[in-house]
Amino acid sequence: MPKHNTEIFFPYSVEKVYEMVKNIEEYPLFLPNCSHLTVLNRQKIDQNTQNEGEIEPILAEMGVKYSVFSEKFISKVQINQKQKRISVKLNSGPLKNLSNDWQFIEHPKGCIALFTIQIEMKNFALRLALAAAFKIGVNEITEAFKKRADILYSN
Repeated sequence: MPKHNTEIFFPYSVEKVYEMVKNIEEYPLFLPNCSHLTVLNRQKIDQNTQNEGEIEPILAEMGVKYSVFSEKFISKVQINQKQKRISVKLNSGPLKNLSNDWQFIEHPKGCIALFTIQIEMKNFALRLALAAAFKIGVNEITEAFKKRADILYSN
């Protein structure tokens, strides 16, 4: 299963970059091939008794369109305000597995976002095709987030 870890430097504060990434409803405005993103369920849970901070679980449907292909899948998103961490796990859809994780770390000149993504297709032929294009797709995603941050925060 293809997995990619990357560090992305943003010349903006952790809080700003974290807020941008957690605002998943805006992904269709800038994320390549994202046709729609609908929050199906959102609730806040205070887990201070476990010293985890505030966790916001979200169930979201994302549509992906590439050329003539169109798919949608549902993911569980865990937003951890205290740890500045966002984790996504596949709930249902055409993929065998999908997970990604964002963690945000202070940097003297901004923020480092640690981004990890794993994806596996159910179909073997699609798995092979994905393996060949995976790194290009991840680079497009990271560039889209960097450009979005510049649009939101450069002035």
